[in-house]
Amino acid sequence: MSDKGEGGLRAILTIVALGAIGGLMWWLNQQSGQIEEERAAFAAAAVEAVRDWNAGDLLSDPRGAVGRRVVIDDIAIASGLGEGAFSLALSDAVTYPVLMESDPIQRLRMANVTIYGGDKVYVSGQIYSFNDSISAVWVDQGAVNEGMGDQIPVSPTFLLADSVIVR
Repeated sequence: MSDKGEGGLRAILTIVALGAIGGLMWWLNQQSGQIEEERAAFAAAAVEAVRDWNAGDLLSDPRGAVGRRVVIDDIAIASGLGEGAFSLALSDAVTYPVLMESDPIQRLRMANVTIYGGDKVYVSGQIYSFNDSISAVWVDQGAVNEGMGDQIPVSPTFLLADSVIVR
C-alpha cells in the first residue's frame, strides 16, 4: 500500500515541478521582451545622438543643436559678412550666423572665392551658443568686416564651419 501512496505523491510532485518550470519559462519570456524593447529604445537614442543635423533641425530647435554636428548641402547664403563669416538663409524669414574656421577661409582664399548673398554652399561644422559679446569678438578679430557687425543675425546659436564649399 505504501508503494501506491508514493506513486501518487510522485505524480503530484512531477506535475508541480512541470508547472513551476513552465511558469519560470513564461516569466523569462516576458522579461526578454521587456529587455528587447529597452534595447531598441536605447539603440534609437544612440542613432539620434550621432546623426548629423540639417537646416530643418536648426530651424525648428536651434538651442537643442548646441554641441551637435550639422551638415547642410545646397543652401543659399543670405549675406556675406566678411572674410570669415556669413549668414545662411534657413528660410525666407530666418537667417543663421556662420563663422568659418581658418582652414575653410584659407581654401576659399587660395581658390580666389568670395562669398556673396545668393551663393549656394555646402557647409558643415559644430553648433555653439551665441550672444552679443561673441559677435563683437567676430568684428574685433576681423572675421566680420567693419560696419557689418549689425548685420550678424540674432540667434541663440551659431555654426562654426569646418568645411565650406561654394557651389
